[in-house]
Amino acid sequence: MTQDEIENAGWMEMSKYPPETQLNFTPPVPRYSVSDVVYRLKDGIMERNLALDRRKYENHSIVILTPIHNSERHLVQFGELISGLDYPKSKISVVFGEDSSKDETLTMADHVLKALKKEGFRRTEVHHFNITGQVGDGWENKHRRISQYRRRRHLANARNLLMKAGLKDEEYALWIDVDIGYLPSDLIQQMIFTNKDVVTPCCLYRKQNQIRIYDKNTWRETKISLSEQEKLPKNAVIVEGYGPTTRIFLPHLQGEGRAVPLDGVGGCSLLVRAECHRKGLDFPETPYRRHIETEGLAKKATDLGFTVYGLPFLHVFHR
Repeated sequence: MTQDEIENAGWMEMSKYPPETQLNFTPPVPRYSVSDVVYRLKDGIMERNLALDRRKYENHSIVILTPIHNSERHLVQFGELISGLDYPKSKISVVFGEDSSKDETLTMADHVLKALKKEGFRRTEVHHFNITGQVGDGWENKHRRISQYRRRRHLANARNLLMKAGLKDEEYALWIDVDIGYLPSDLIQQMIFTNKDVVTPCCLYRKQNQIRIYDKNTWRETKISLSEQEKLPKNAVIVEGYGPTTRIFLPHLQGEGRAVPLDGVGGCSLLVRAECHRKGLDFPETPYRRHIETEGLAKKATDLGFTVYGLPFLHVFHR
């Protein structure tokens, strides 16, 4: 990125504040994101924006819904992360949706769920879905731009099947990716605190001594991005992360405060009020306002009158 691009977007002076810097101020909100860098902030700033009496937000039943496919190597750590959440276990159910795995995913999932049940979790289940059309394993295969429509359509299908099979009488559905690397212990309370219908934290990753945005599906539209979309065919599918954007990614909205409205969300860690799912909020499997899967869900949520928000100071980390 050039200095002109940074200045045009109203972003940080990166020559003055390199990515490794810990800031003693909250960065300004850019007109659009020109970088995937997330600056570390001084502890006092983070504490002010995450202060919470978590015990006030522990009276709701939750079902954690997690799609799994060839996930044998991730499941033990996933179980440990879920066990580490500081939320009453008797109010949390954990349901996996397994999709045509070729390894020992089903066996390991059963082992992890039995361990969680012994710890006092409310309900633990695994459902098997034999869906065809899975994009091949491996990071490069899954993340090629040309594969995204097929991949995201498949993910939407898997999520919708899991939602129908796994959501019972709970008040909230919490979607968490099985290959997550870190969850704050008060994740659930922080998201319930917002009192919004669809809520997501920042999903990040560490690159050497820097913090970068992992989930670029979580964003806010700008006048420029909306204008650009009008030029596209109605059945086009827009995907982020494959070049410059004219949107604002969630971590770059810290200057607006603790909870901010969004137009797109990812599925790394996503809380949905269960009543919204029951009223028809699903994951579009075909283009919905030029978006699909989780981003399509966010667009559909807005059209249905539901609130979509992000927490720019609440961080989860992907592997």
